[in-house]
Order: sequence, then C-alpha cells, then structure tokens
Amino acid sequence: MKFSVIIPAYNAEPYLTKAIESCFCQTYAPHEIIVVDDGSTDGTAKLAESFPPPVRLVRLPQNMGLPSARNRGAEVASGDWLVFLDADDW
Repeated sequence: MKFSVIIPAYNAEPYLTKAIESCFCQTYAPHEIIVVDDGSTDGTAKLAESFPPPVRLVRLPQNMGLPSARNRGAEVASGDWLVFLDADDW
C-alpha cells in the first residue's frame, strides 16, 4: 500500500518543517509527500525544496485557496491512498 501525503501550504514557512517531519513518524512510511505551494510570498517553496525525496514540491502560480491546492495535489499523487495534512499540523 502506498500513501501519498498532500500538504497544501500558503505562507507556511514557520510550520512546514514540523509537518513534513511528522509524516516520517507514522506507522506507515509515506510513498511521497507532496507540498503544494499555494502562491506563497514567504520561503515556503524554498523550504519544501530543501527536503530530499520522497518530498516534492508543486507550485500554484497564485493563491487559489485550500480546495484548489488539495485538488492539485490529488491530481499529481501516485499513491494508492491520499492523506491530507494541513501545513500547520503534525
């Protein structure tokens, strides 16, 4: 079973590291962690890019809102199961 974790993120630089790291503390390791940068104006994208695979970054050209960011993550996910995690949760 492959789990794709989708993290929509808008100006989430202060929280993103903890959210991503929490994914690796789960019972099942994620197949991929997709951070969807929803047009952030802070260092969210750069921070997401600093993580090695299975973390990957998808960028939206402008802030489109949480539903659009989640949908975009679902479109590019390759896992059997989708898991949604808000960028400020862990």
